Amino acid sequence: MDRMNDGLVSVIIPTYNRSRIVRSAIDSVLAQDYPEIEILVIDDGSADDTREVMQQTYGDNPRVRYFPKSNGGVSSARNLGIRECRGEFIAFLDADDTWLPGKLTLQLECLRRFPEAGMVWTDMAAVDGHSTVIHGRYLRRMYSAYRYCPTSRELFAKGLRETRIGDADAFCGDIYSFMVLGNLVHTSTVLLRRERLTKVGFFNERFRTGEDYPFHLKCCGEGPVAHVDTVTIRYTIGLADALTSLTSLELRRQMSLNFLSTLEETLARERARISLPPAMIRDCLADAYAWNGGTHLKAGMTTEARAFFVKSLKVEPSDPSRMAALLVAWLPDGVRTRLGVARRWLRNRT
Repeated sequence: MDRMNDGLVSVIIPTYNRSRIVRSAIDSVLAQDYPEIEILVIDDGSADDTREVMQQTYGDNPRVRYFPKSNGGVSSARNLGIRECRGEFIAFLDADDTWLPGKLTLQLECLRRFPEAGMVWTDMAAVDGHSTVIHGRYLRRMYSAYRYCPTSRELFAKGLRETRIGDADAFCGDIYSFMVLGNLVHTSTVLLRRERLTKVGFFNERFRTGEDYPFHLKCCGEGPVAHVDTVTIRYTIGLADALTSLTSLELRRQMSLNFLSTLEETLARERARISLPPAMIRDCLADAYAWNGGTHLKAGMTTEARAFFVKSLKVEPSDPSRMAALLVAWLPDGVRTRLGVARRWLRNRT
């Protein structure tokens, strides 16, 4: 693979109270075989010893830049990194994730072969807090919207171009319509061209969770993107989300609300542009309402949950599972808790 200098890559790492693990993320970037890198560590108001760790470990490294700020959430942290970065390419990496060797070289080669692509992302392995691999291929398992496009060729059918880079298949095309149905892109795997980022702008700072989806949706709406079907990062699951003060239940509720608002706004604004069967769009919208029904029910907001389940049934009135969910929402709390089938239905959707 030709490893010519493509230009500076800026890697934005937001962190909050993760001094023990942020070094692994930083070191995985420094270990890349592509030399032109700057790392921007955005400390979102940590109360631990992150500042001291950064100074002691990387204070003399000109490739690592440290930016402390008051706490504002992950979107705010990434946006500061976007404002301060100097690279022709921009990548994001969460503090609890790590890159595998060769990630940047592979993605830069992909963008070289597909000059029309403004972004490239990859698959990921899921690991626990001890770096033990739990799922070797986690992208399609994590993002349920892939059920609408089971293969990469289906996903990139509009304007499909493909190639092979080393042992991996790479695809390029217009995936905007499929992205409307839900996120397909994991942020820690992404590499963006500066030109595409300039068009997309910033993360929505109103969203304390679920901020990735509207950002990547805008990115895909600005032109072709690319995907290399191989694992380039280790994504840590099972750790508490240290970038938000929300509880787990509230985190899920906010995420479902943010997804629904993005979906409804996009359908209202871009419906003529979305080239998908109406039945597929109805299924996605009905599922979004049902997801909100489940998250609100788990949060004890029964009235709101019932309203969401009713909306889901209005969109897809013949779906028996959503009818069952509405019936479950009308049961007394004690009865509902004892119904294992109902709990499984809700868990599968949240």
